[in-house]
Amino acid sequence: MYPFRRLIAPAALLLPLVLQGQEHPSGLPSFAEPAISPDASELAFASGGDIWTGACGGGQARLLVSHPATESRPIYSPDGRRLAFVSTRTGNGDIYLLTLDTGLRRITWDDVNDQLDGWSRDGRWLFFSSTSRDIAGMNDVFRVSAEGGTPMPVSADRYVNEFFAAPSPDGSALAISARRDRLGTVVAPGAEPHRRG
Repeated sequence: MYPFRRLIAPAALLLPLVLQGQEHPSGLPSFAEPAISPDASELAFASGGDIWTGACGGGQARLLVSHPATESRPIYSPDGRRLAFVSTRTGNGDIYLLTLDTGLRRITWDDVNDQLDGWSRDGRWLFFSSTSRDIAGMNDVFRVSAEGGTPMPVSADRYVNEFFAAPSPDGSALAISARRDRLGTVVAPGAEPHRRG
């Protein structure tokens, strides 16, 4: 059975964290896109367009990445030493990698928004969705080295919107969401199309 309590409880503990100057219109702190570190000791989350961290046991939040642009979608590497996220500091939304010991590196260089999906289980690759190379303007799934370089298509069917890549626990398979919007056809990799009724 999947440990739901372990995953839900740390996110709930984020509520008492103090976000200085980052208040929701209701007067309560707001946060989004929480990510739990591999050792379950820390949460990273987006608030006020910045990336924050806090102990899963509660306490004060710490500002980790701040920029006038919008930072979002933090995801820890499997070893917990790096944090990937999306930033609009270059215009649309590229993937950046913060190595907690050494600093920040830009990973993607697209003209459109890249949507960070996750890490490979060995920490070598980042999976993301982007419309930058599809002739129909739909998302394709790519992987790029965590060291940077040229993104490689993982799933790039034309006229099919592909997104939300999720590696299997052993790294031998990759699940993605895919749909053909105009025709109302759902397409899963390796499966026959199923038309919605």
